[in-house]
Amino acid sequence: MKEKAKKERLYLLDTIRGLAIIGMIFIHVSYDLPAYFGIYPRYMNSFWYEIFGQCVRITFIFLSGYCAMLGKKTLKRGLIVSAAGLLVTLVSVIAKVDPPIFFGVLTLIGASMILSVPFKKVINKKNSIPFFIVSLALFIFTLHLFNGYFGLVGHPLFYFPRVLLSVSNPVLLYPLAFLGFPGPAFESSDYFPLIPWFFLFMAGFSFYALAGESLKEKKFMKLRIEPLAFLGKYSLYVYLIHQPVLMGILMMVAYLLKLSSR
Repeated sequence: MKEKAKKERLYLLDTIRGLAIIGMIFIHVSYDLPAYFGIYPRYMNSFWYEIFGQCVRITFIFLSGYCAMLGKKTLKRGLIVSAAGLLVTLVSVIAKVDPPIFFGVLTLIGASMILSVPFKKVINKKNSIPFFIVSLALFIFTLHLFNGYFGLVGHPLFYFPRVLLSVSNPVLLYPLAFLGFPGPAFESSDYFPLIPWFFLFMAGFSFYALAGESLKEKKFMKLRIEPLAFLGKYSLYVYLIHQPVLMGILMMVAYLLKLSSR
C-alpha cells in the first residue's frame, strides 16, 4: 500500500511548490541584506522584481488551494499550519524582529484551509466553473483593498468606509488587519491578509474540482525534479526553518566581515 501511494504522488505539484519556496527564500534574502550589510539591491525597486514577487505569491497560494481540495484531513492540516503561523509570530516577537511578523503566509494558508472545509461538500465538477470565475474575479477586484477600494487598478468601483483603514485601537486593529484592512498603526514583516488572498486560494480549490481528477492521469503530473520536489514535499518545514537559518548565516558573515576589516 505504501509503494502504491508513493507511485500515485503528483510530483509536479511538489516541484512547482519547491520553485515557489526558492522564490520566497530569494525574496527574504533580498529584504535581509539591508538589515545585515546595509546593502539595498537596486532590483528591489524594479517592475520585474515586483512581478516576480507576485508570481511567487500567487503560485504558492493558488497551489495551496489546489492541494487542499486534493488532500484529506484538511481541517487537521489547517490547524497545524495555523499553529506554525502562530509560532512564527511568537518567534519574531521574542527575537525582536522589526517589525514582527503578524498574519504571514502560514497564518493565511492555515486559516484558508479551515475556512475551505465546508466548500468540499459544495464545490464539484458541475459547479466548479462559476466558483472558479467568481473566486478569481474577487481576488482581482480586492487586490487593492488596502487602498480602501474595490475594483481594478486605478479604476475603483466603490470605496470602503475610511474608518476601516484608520483604526488604531488594538482590539480592532489586528482583526481588521487580518481581514485586509490594515490601520496606520499596523506593521508586519510578512503580511498576507485574508482578503484578497483567500479568494486566490479558493480559485485553486475550485480549479482542482474542475480539472484535478483528469490531470491526475496525465504523465507530466509525475514529473519529478530533485531537489525541488523534496523542498515542495516538505515546504512547511522548509518555510519554518529557512528564515532562522538565513539569519544565522547572514549574522555570521556580517561578523566575519567586521573582523576582517579591523
